[in-house]
Amino acid sequence: MTTLRKWIAAAVIAVAPCTAMAEDLTIGMPIEPVMDPHYFWSSKYLQYYRHYLGFLVTLDLDAQVSPALAESWEAAEDGWTFKLRPDVRFSDGSSVDAEDVVASYERARNYPQAAGSYAGLFNNVDDIVAVDANTVRLETSSPYPSLGFAMTQVPIIPSEIAKSAEQADFNDIATSVSAGPYKLASYLAGQNIVLERNPDYWGEPAKFDNVTLRILPENSARMAALLAGDVDVIGEVPPEFVDRIRENEALEVHAGPSMRTVYLVVDQASEDTTPFATDMDGAPLSQNPFADKRVREALSLAIDREAIRDRVMNGLSFPTGQLVAKGVGGYSDDIAIPPYDPEKAKALLAEAGYPNGFKTKIHCTNDRYVNDGKICQALGQMFSRIGVLTEVETLPSSAFFPIVNQHPSGASMLLLAWSSAGSGEADVLAQTLRTYDADEKKGVWNLASYSNPELDALIARYETTIDKDERWALAREAMQLAVEDFAQIPIHDQSVIVGTRRDIEYKTTPEELTTAISVQ
Repeated sequence: MTTLRKWIAAAVIAVAPCTAMAEDLTIGMPIEPVMDPHYFWSSKYLQYYRHYLGFLVTLDLDAQVSPALAESWEAAEDGWTFKLRPDVRFSDGSSVDAEDVVASYERARNYPQAAGSYAGLFNNVDDIVAVDANTVRLETSSPYPSLGFAMTQVPIIPSEIAKSAEQADFNDIATSVSAGPYKLASYLAGQNIVLERNPDYWGEPAKFDNVTLRILPENSARMAALLAGDVDVIGEVPPEFVDRIRENEALEVHAGPSMRTVYLVVDQASEDTTPFATDMDGAPLSQNPFADKRVREALSLAIDREAIRDRVMNGLSFPTGQLVAKGVGGYSDDIAIPPYDPEKAKALLAEAGYPNGFKTKIHCTNDRYVNDGKICQALGQMFSRIGVLTEVETLPSSAFFPIVNQHPSGASMLLLAWSSAGSGEADVLAQTLRTYDADEKKGVWNLASYSNPELDALIARYETTIDKDERWALAREAMQLAVEDFAQIPIHDQSVIVGTRRDIEYKTTPEELTTAISVQ
């Protein structure tokens, strides 16, 4: 992959050489884990799983697909074949074989109670077959060039567990059987996960005897723990805390590029109604204002992306007008950052039939993206200035996603983000903008209920084109169409910011994972 971004001087922070390596490591983690590895597809939880669970293939620290449980693979127009390493065992002593992969993948793509489904990763996959004990084949209805990237996201567990376990079963650590560098030693909900080196790991032995992942969702609590020396590493350092770490001689900041773009989603499920839009007196509107492209454009023009970068993100974000970061396949140099033009926004609202504006609500997480709650507060103020009086409701992820992750969404406006780490290219198009189809599991993350047959056709051509240059050209064309229709409203690309003790050498990853594996 090409370099994601040339960092401006303020974002390039030197890494101190490693002078010591403790036998134990403690990391302050920003979110409570979901112990069931197939319940919610998210890098927030993947950073836990990468420590102790097995993966067919994985992403290295430079976001390149690398061998893991599979030592080799072959891609063809009708599917991918993976050869497993021989004689690999789970931490319970059982062998890792093709049946474990099949059962894990079937569970991940068909989990009916999933709050954040993996199903979209299996688009075009017709069948998952154990050819023999060490060979797995994913048969596809059409070429799937990025399938190798996609499979870096899905954990592998023993087939007996995959076929029978319920979500609650994973609260017992005996259910989380390891095929990774560490294995689970203990789990205290709301407090920590303790890992110990897995002596049966197939690869290079883990660096640490023990790793404690302390659950510290509050930014100030993670920062205080680092300052006090209670933890060695903290993830997701808020930009406003960066200077405090820089000024402390015992600590170091490590920053790097992210593959995650933050964007606004507005409900387009129906022209007739949307859950949280009223006139100025609070009466429901007879039409959904967000179904009108002029209203969506007005919202984009109301966003001062540079102000969000400077005042909310402490300079550590990158305003954008598209849904992938620079360097990701499908990024277009021809798409400009939208201007800030509140007067034009007001004119567009009037033209669309809302000269006096209207009221609405934006739903946001407060524990998922960097400064997500603060971004939403800023958006609420910006929208209100053009006459769209916006109530802001920020929620923990556990409460937010049950509301919005449905078809149609239970919200009128919401803040989301997408990381391209599952493909290395613009899979955001297929996952979040293709017309939702429950039977074919397409558009699973299309929470706007956006539908555009022309875009669907471009996406179908893009994701089945083998030649990379041709495929990415189609992605750029599709991105241009989506942007011109204001299908979603991009805001900025995130940075990855990690704080550590000064004697720790740490490599950030575009995947945004905070792990012991990143300690060099």
